Amino acid sequence: MEFSRLLKARRMHRHFLPDPLPAETVARIAEAAMRAPSAGFTQGTRLLVLNEQASLERFWGAVASPKWLAAPSRAGLSNAPCVMVPFQNREAYLHRYSASDKVYAGIETAEDFAAPFWTVDAAFAAMLVQLAAIDSGLGCLFFGLPLGVAALKSAFNVPAALEPIGAIAIGTPSSGATSPSAARRSQLRAESVISYNRF
Repeated sequence: MEFSRLLKARRMHRHFLPDPLPAETVARIAEAAMRAPSAGFTQGTRLLVLNEQASLERFWGAVASPKWLAAPSRAGLSNAPCVMVPFQNREAYLHRYSASDKVYAGIETAEDFAAPFWTVDAAFAAMLVQLAAIDSGLGCLFFGLPLGVAALKSAFNVPAALEPIGAIAIGTPSSGATSPSAARRSQLRAESVISYNRF
């Protein structure tokens, strides 16, 4: 898909059909995450791909209550045939920036980073996953984990150093409805968001 069309097609979907996705499509979308920028080429982001029914059921059981899933705005969310969970790894960046070729940066603790590079890089990867899903003719939703992360980490044997930044549901949208937030709030105009040369 042409990039300008891809950007115009980018939106969040909360209702999906349960139609399974071809394995090669899932792999292509997941591998897009590997094209994300990586501070210091740390490559600390990890991606958990869930595309088997048993894994998806375990995921939803760990991260959401039945009441949360049954809300009208999310009633078709758990139908998504694929969920990808991007993980950040703070320790990987602290270790990388303590290396001899990074001493010049003067970073010794997490507080020394101007921004949490581990979160930034994981977010870059998450965005590329979403764009790759859209490029494949699918819909997606990036969402937080309402019940926290402990049950998720336990359910999938996640290494202690990894922390999820959210999750991405991917599949064929069952509805073209505008998201509740977008329906209530108008999009800002470019001049309200972008400043040239000074604020």
